[in-house]
Amino acid sequence: MTESRTQRSTIERAMAGRAGENSAQVAVHVGFVVCMLVFVVLYADTYRSLIRTWADTGTFQYAFLIFPISAVLIWARRHWLARVAARPRPIAFIGLAALGLLWLLGAVADINLALHITAVLIWPVMVYLFYGPRVAGVLAFALGYLLFAIPFGNFMVGPLQTVTAHLSVLALELTGVPVVMDGHFIDTPASAWHVAEACSGIKFFVATTAFGVLYAHLFYTSLRRRLIFVGCALVVPIIANALRVYFTILIGEYFGLKYATGTDHLIFGWQFFGTVLLVLFLCGWPWHQAPPKGPEPDPGVVEDGSARMRWMVPAALALIVLPATWYAVTGLLAACDDRPGPSTLPSRLADQPALSDDGTGHPAPPTHGLDVHLARRYGDIARPVQVDYLGVDAGSDGPDILDIRQGLYDAAAWHVVGTPKVVTPSTGGPGFQTLMLKAAHGDGTRVLLYSYRIGERWLPSPLHFKIWQSLDRLFGQPAPAGILVVSEAGNPRPDELARMAADAAAALQRPER
Repeated sequence: MTESRTQRSTIERAMAGRAGENSAQVAVHVGFVVCMLVFVVLYADTYRSLIRTWADTGTFQYAFLIFPISAVLIWARRHWLARVAARPRPIAFIGLAALGLLWLLGAVADINLALHITAVLIWPVMVYLFYGPRVAGVLAFALGYLLFAIPFGNFMVGPLQTVTAHLSVLALELTGVPVVMDGHFIDTPASAWHVAEACSGIKFFVATTAFGVLYAHLFYTSLRRRLIFVGCALVVPIIANALRVYFTILIGEYFGLKYATGTDHLIFGWQFFGTVLLVLFLCGWPWHQAPPKGPEPDPGVVEDGSARMRWMVPAALALIVLPATWYAVTGLLAACDDRPGPSTLPSRLADQPALSDDGTGHPAPPTHGLDVHLARRYGDIARPVQVDYLGVDAGSDGPDILDIRQGLYDAAAWHVVGTPKVVTPSTGGPGFQTLMLKAAHGDGTRVLLYSYRIGERWLPSPLHFKIWQSLDRLFGQPAPAGILVVSEAGNPRPDELARMAADAAAALQRPER
């Protein structure tokens, strides 16, 4: 009778322990799902931006597959997950706070890469926060594979163009085709060829790298074999792209240009790359290995798991909501600031009178969406000094000043010669970036100076302008922003123009003090 009671008591304790474990597991699951749902809903615009980047940039269209692949990999490890315990790690709050700060800085500085990194990395950080190292270890590859969803790598286009041009020229020389290379231009007897950005192979390079890493994980367990295959996945697309350019030139040489360009050219490129990818996978198959064994069972979850969720979930939600709330509140403060920008340019600059006409001496920058566009000419009518101020009022939704910089001169009519430099007037005042321009047709020259304005600061550096603009936006203190452009035909001394520019800057700022 005593033994029966003891056994019954043991069974009851075991059942109570399992019930407690299940309750703790459910609390962890619910907390994770609630926090991630709030994040996805609150930062939906960031995910829409990420998807638009995938769709609009052909280089990253493969990224549409990354999240589904990661989900399949997690599902494939469901039996492994049943063996390990969820042990929340509050230390991951540091990572969550860092991601929130990164998103906020990216939002105020309009840096999409920072927003996209946050939208992707939030998943592994939250898994580690709620489930701990054992679960995160089982899902390490699936979570790490999400990094390929971040649209990053366009900086490799230029180097890939150069490598492709050199390798294709080498192949042409080895097969006896006369060829001359100048940068990314290749001259052959049939025609002149240009290894353009679209011919750099960046699309195939990043896609092959992503799928090569996946293949190495699925079919190899040895780190050495995985690294070797990934190395091949990095090198093969570069060589294959050079061969594609080489074969394209050969087709143009021997069969005619109509077969080497247009639709046939595109079809040949996709067929060629698809074949190369298939051959790469087939070549790696003979060395495949058996899948690894699962982790050792890890019974139970931490005690008081449900109690821990009671404070971890609100803390996580607070860190998720805070950056979006801060950005929204400072945006409202910015919208409430209706300080106007300057309304007129002075009648004299550095003893040079303004001309009676307000015509422009050079193609004017774009004015669409600007709150302020002031223009005046000074000095000798035969060779006047042109002054333009293009601005956006405080709290306005006008265009970004840094984008306006691209239209300060007509790139089809003028070319920058020499190295741009910063000049500061001897009388003091702000510095100005100096561009020496030469006409694309003829011998005409022009000197152009410009400086950025944010509030009462004049900055020649776009980086410094962006930093101050972001700080003002971060703390809800918007200020009028603009760009002052001063130019003159011929070859005047930049310091003389800088003195006039400094006077214009002082005059533009004076009405707001």
